[in-house]
Amino acid sequence: MSFLAGVLAAVVLIRLHPHHLDGVLVDMGWAFNAARDLWEGRDPYRHEPSIMLVPYPLTAAIIVFPWALFPGVWGLVLLFGIVSACLAYVLIRDDQYWRLIVFVSPAYFMALKSIQWSPFFMLALFLPIVAPVLLAKPTLALPVALSISWTPLRLLITVFVGIIPFIVMPDWLWRWIDQVGNYDGFIPLISWFGPIFLLSGLFWRDVRARLFFLMTLIPQHRFFYDQLLLWAIPQTRQQMLILTISSWIGFYYIWLSFDTLWVNEVYLLTTIYLPAFLITLWQQPVIHQRFRAVFGMLLSKHDRVDIQ
Repeated sequence: MSFLAGVLAAVVLIRLHPHHLDGVLVDMGWAFNAARDLWEGRDPYRHEPSIMLVPYPLTAAIIVFPWALFPGVWGLVLLFGIVSACLAYVLIRDDQYWRLIVFVSPAYFMALKSIQWSPFFMLALFLPIVAPVLLAKPTLALPVALSISWTPLRLLITVFVGIIPFIVMPDWLWRWIDQVGNYDGFIPLISWFGPIFLLSGLFWRDVRARLFFLMTLIPQHRFFYDQLLLWAIPQTRQQMLILTISSWIGFYYIWLSFDTLWVNEVYLLTTIYLPAFLITLWQQPVIHQRFRAVFGMLLSKHDRVDIQ
């Protein structure tokens, strides 16, 4: 099953990007091109940044460097396929096959289509040994970094990977900071839903509530893919279906109503974040118990009225 997920992801990538990465400079495409720039002695930050070309930390290039040595898109295809297969494996290792629904979510679909890092980060959430990948995209790293267990070995490997770029290009950090001013995203907590989402912080000790709360703090894009980590919150098939169906409704509404998916974040907040928030609350024993108690009282009262 996991092998099939990896093969399908690789086949789709080949279909979408059959030739080369020269025109794919965003996200993982940027990392692969930057790795090849380093190999050829070119400046990886020579490209003019824009909304559609957001430069990444040089750590992203270091992480994909061995795969970037493959010709054309083959390294990217192999890496994305392997990550997708590993993600499928860790999701179903407890025989919870319903978790594979994540692969038919609009978040994974857009991550695959746009060659995004979010599946890698979701893998790190369930398989922390790959935690160094968090260095590739700091904006998305916080929720995962504060949700996984850090062992000395994991921390040592991550620090080691973080040091390498400074050896290769000592001034990369300042070059990168100078170019990230064109990032155009949104922060869920700074929205009309913000005061409601703050309630999730009250359940910080619960790892899923913590993940949701941290996701509301970070800047993210409006193309659905950054929200993939929210699919780690559902604990039942029904919850996973609710989140997936709701998000597809939002996706199709945007697709049919606008010329671009780059629209106001209210659609992401309403069809992804709000359902994920309600699922998070429902998972809290105190909320669940009080809801059942209130519902039971109302039902009992209704029964007494009928008897009278």
